[in-house]
Amino acid sequence: MQGDATELAAALRHGSLSAVEAMQISIEAAARLEPLGTIAYLDGAMGLAAAQACDEERQRAPERFSARPFAGVPTLAKDLGGPFRGLPVTAGSRLFERKGGGADSDLASRFREAGFCLFGLTTSPEFGLSLASEPAIGPVCRNPLDPARTAGGSSGGAAAAVAAGIVAIAHATDAGGSIRVPAACWALSE
Repeated sequence: MQGDATELAAALRHGSLSAVEAMQISIEAAARLEPLGTIAYLDGAMGLAAAQACDEERQRAPERFSARPFAGVPTLAKDLGGPFRGLPVTAGSRLFERKGGGADSDLASRFREAGFCLFGLTTSPEFGLSLASEPAIGPVCRNPLDPARTAGGSSGGAAAAVAAGIVAIAHATDAGGSIRVPAACWALSE
């Protein structure tokens, strides 16, 4: 995904790209870049349905579509926190099974209201308690700038998904360096 989320949102508002096309680009990038381990859980059908709904809204209610700042922008949620309806968060732990996501949290509702089209969960360490995104279950997340290095943690999967161009923006959290450590990993890789 080229450009940042605001540029992508502008392209979607102006019709130079449809939400379905943007989602297809993200899903294809996720498949191509699967060896990086950025994504712990992917639901392409969910993403395409959300994108289709955005495209339909653009046609039938363009003023509502234009009022949502990120209408049609594909994004990923972190596999920690939530919940995001339909996305089974495990916090990177064997203690939780991947079975549906409960009702949306307030944050998830705000993401959807802003127009984001969710289609998966990014890799995070078990319970976010490591500075490397190497969960007890799921893939180990590698740095897209140098796959021999870590992507950092605990939001390493989110940072790596953006840096690799899978999405233009991804959900991340930070309590003890969980965004700052992945940012430092990029600086060290350049």
